Amino acid sequence: MSPMSDTPLLLDSGTTRTLERARTADHVVLTGPAGCGKTTLLRTFEQAILVDDGHTLGADEADRLLREAVAGSRLVIAHRLWPDNRALARLISALPGSAVRVWLQPLSRDHVKSFAARVLDVEVSDEVAERLHERTGGTPGFVLDELSPDPRAAFARHFDGLSVAAGDLLLARSLGAPFDPGLLATVLALDLPTVSASIEALRSAGLLKVDGTPLPAAADTITALAPVEQRVSLLRTLALTQAGRSQPVSGYARVLLELGVVDPELLGVFSAAGHEVVNDDPALAARLFTAAGTGSSVHVARALALSGDLDGAVDAVDLGHADADALLIAATALTLRGQVGRGGELLQRSDSGLALGFAVTGLLGAGRLGEARTVQLGTRSQPARSLTDTLGHRLADVVLHTVTGPPMAAVAAAVATAGVNQAGARTSVQPDSPSALAGLICVHAGELTVAKSLLVKAVQADDGRGMHAVRHELLLACTELFGGDVEAARRLVHPAASGEPREALFAAALELGISRRAGDLRAVRSAWEPAQQALVVHPVDLYTLIPLTEIAVAAARIGQFHRIKTHLDEAWSLLDGLGNPPLWSVLPRWHAFHAALLIGDHTAAEEHLATLETAADALPFARALAAAARCWSLAGRGDVDHTRVEAAAQELHAHGMRVDAARLAGHAAMHTTDRKTMTQLLDIARQFHGPNGAQGGAGAEVLSDREQEVATLVRDGLTYREVGDALFISAKTVEHHVTRIRNKLGAKNRRELERALEDIDLTIAR
Repeated sequence: MSPMSDTPLLLDSGTTRTLERARTADHVVLTGPAGCGKTTLLRTFEQAILVDDGHTLGADEADRLLREAVAGSRLVIAHRLWPDNRALARLISALPGSAVRVWLQPLSRDHVKSFAARVLDVEVSDEVAERLHERTGGTPGFVLDELSPDPRAAFARHFDGLSVAAGDLLLARSLGAPFDPGLLATVLALDLPTVSASIEALRSAGLLKVDGTPLPAAADTITALAPVEQRVSLLRTLALTQAGRSQPVSGYARVLLELGVVDPELLGVFSAAGHEVVNDDPALAARLFTAAGTGSSVHVARALALSGDLDGAVDAVDLGHADADALLIAATALTLRGQVGRGGELLQRSDSGLALGFAVTGLLGAGRLGEARTVQLGTRSQPARSLTDTLGHRLADVVLHTVTGPPMAAVAAAVATAGVNQAGARTSVQPDSPSALAGLICVHAGELTVAKSLLVKAVQADDGRGMHAVRHELLLACTELFGGDVEAARRLVHPAASGEPREALFAAALELGISRRAGDLRAVRSAWEPAQQALVVHPVDLYTLIPLTEIAVAAARIGQFHRIKTHLDEAWSLLDGLGNPPLWSVLPRWHAFHAALLIGDHTAAEEHLATLETAADALPFARALAAAARCWSLAGRGDVDHTRVEAAAQELHAHGMRVDAARLAGHAAMHTTDRKTMTQLLDIARQFHGPNGAQGGAGAEVLSDREQEVATLVRDGLTYREVGDALFISAKTVEHHVTRIRNKLGAKNRRELERALEDIDLTIAR
């Protein structure tokens, strides 16, 4: 008896109406694929001759049934659409009286959900119903199998009536064979009529969809039940046949690899499969290339590098006989580990324009300007033979112009270069990406909007994959952080994904910068040690001055500046050796200026300010930073010029540094004794802080660290004495702080102060 005989069927309204008419008809024909409930419905008809599996009727049996019908018997016949049984067709067409055909179809997703709930006697989730429908196609009998304690054993019964050819064809399709009758005939050693008949048999049994796709439940079951030797033989034949036709083979090669198949005839298959998957699954590609006997080739090295295994990539390269691609892979590993100069040295041995372009980049990053010039001259003397050669020539020109040429011209060239070969950037193994370099150059030049645009495109193109995906996200986080969007920066920083020293340094510095700007000194102290360790691991170079000086400001805030001073001295020495190029110097000097003020080293602060002022004529960003730093320094001595401060803040804001603009105005307001000037500067701070400034979000910017601590406790309802006890200061001192806070926020009394404190964000740090 069918396992569905005791299970109520769920039919759509149209089928139900047809079935009602069939109850009173002289004869009934139930038609549908296997498992749709024909047998179950057949047994609901009484006082009739019941004929199951009518598609198997012979001519004599069909004639006998016709005689019974002519004599007055009622026939109820259930059959599949295939095979096309002429005896059955003749019988149905000759039936006397009325005959109603009931077409049975698979269940809808909603019906599968209701059907499963009835079988299990529990509510079934939409997710479970979706999976059941996907695996079974909605065929009720198959749904019952999936719901049984041993689904594969239950489903296996549907293979019992299949021919050997149909079973082999289903297994071949389940292992990934294309739905190509000619190919299937070749692989299975069958003739085309047998293949066609097997396909129809599988469709009729509900095991193969109309488009030739095997039902997931059927594919899983037949693959699990087939002997390993049969699967290996079939996969091997499929792989070799498809390779001979220059068709994809990675699906077969992957399974053969998992089964441990070693066969000299398959080496070409494994190699071809490695090339197919290297961009999307480089770790698998490395295994395939190794199985193909190319374990020491550049192919496996590139695959390992793309998968993040730089140690394995370097081990796979024979540097004594390395070609341009192998040298790029080794130089990439060195660069990501902070050895930009060594990477540049290695690439000088290459004859590739791209490799030589990165040689210039690496040497310049290490401060070796003379060597970089020499390599660039050699690069330019060679004609570009490819798009990558052109990219290499441009990179060499761009990075040198950032040091020796007009800064803004270098910025424009860098942005133009970022668009070259962008389509292949995600799958390239090279020390840096043109987009990352251009984005970094734009950040240093104060072109945050341009940098963000470039890096957003790069992140979208990466789609979370590729050698430089993490780098692009971290640089984008830098633009968000300097632009004042701390939360956007926080979302982009994933320290766990930044295993190599270069990216680990950026990630650690960003964690510090985010915590510092959020006013969370406890988080700053917690993030300090990882950042300091990342700094120790990564030598100072031109392209990591931003994280270095960001760490320096945080170190100054928490009394750890002495631990990074040597690194800063190396940075200034590197920049001195390059002639203190404005583009690379000004943003680090701006950070260092604030670090010097935090530790009270006014001499160093003046030196950094002087460098900014020297660069002011060459770079608009330098002019903005120099003006802001001069206003900051003068305000600290009580010299506040409202007009000059506003102009400097305007310049900072124009370069996208809205928080720095607000901080400058707030700093000046905090140090002026003129009430009108203070009010004007507070308005400027609120204006520049961003779209939330109208709600008072910029108010915290004008408060000192101690005033923010006092304000937080006052807002929480503590009395002056309780605030004093918490901060180990006297109630009188608390009162003094509250007076200054009230003046800065424009509150006339305690009630207005409390309302103002509710409106401002006291997590914003200066």
